[in-house]
Amino acid sequence: MDVTSNSSSSNDQAPSMSSQGHQPSDIALFEKLKAYPFTADREFAKGLAIILQHPDVPASEDEVNRTDDLVLQAKCFYFSRKENLPKAIDFTAFKTWLQSGPQNESARNTPTDPHTSTTDTSADQASAPTPAPPTQEPSYPSSFAHIVELITTGQPIPGIQQIPDTVLEGHDTPSTKPRRRKPWEKETTEETCST
Repeated sequence: MDVTSNSSSSNDQAPSMSSQGHQPSDIALFEKLKAYPFTADREFAKGLAIILQHPDVPASEDEVNRTDDLVLQAKCFYFSRKENLPKAIDFTAFKTWLQSGPQNESARNTPTDPHTSTTDTSADQASAPTPAPPTQEPSYPSSFAHIVELITTGQPIPGIQQIPDTVLEGHDTPSTKPRRRKPWEKETTEETCST
C-alpha cells in the first residue's frame, strides 16, 4: 500500500519536471551527482589539479567546491566515468538544474522508495519523448567542447607545448661529404677517364 502512494507522488512530480525539459532519470542523476563527496575523492582532486594547471598539488576543498563552468564540467565528466554511465551527463542541463534551486529542495524532501522510483522513471522514459537540445550546436563530450571553446577564444590549451613559428637561421652547417653520384654519372666518368 505504501508503494502505490510513493509511485503516485513520483508521477505527480513527473509533469512539472518534464515541463522544465529534464527527464525524471536526469533529476535522479543530478541529485546523485550533487550529493557525491567530491571533496573526499582524492582521484578527483588530483585530476582537477591537472585541469587547474597545478598538477603537483591536489586541488583544495575550496577549488573542488567551486561552481564555475570548468569545475562543474569536470564533475559531470568524472561522475559519468565513475558511475559507468552509458551517456555522459549533460553539463548545461545540470547547470540549469542547479540554478533552479528551490524546486530541487522540494523534490529532495519528498520521501520515495528507490525501488519504485527506478521502475517509475523507466516507464516515464519509455513514454516521454526526449527533449530537443535548446541550441543548434552539435553535442560533444564536455572535454572536447571545452577544448573547442579554448581554441575559438584563442586561449592556451593546458598540456600543449607552445612552439614558436620562427625558423632559426644562421645555425645551419655546410655539408662535409661529397655529393653522391648517380649510377649513370659514374659510368660517364669512367668512360671519360678510360678514353
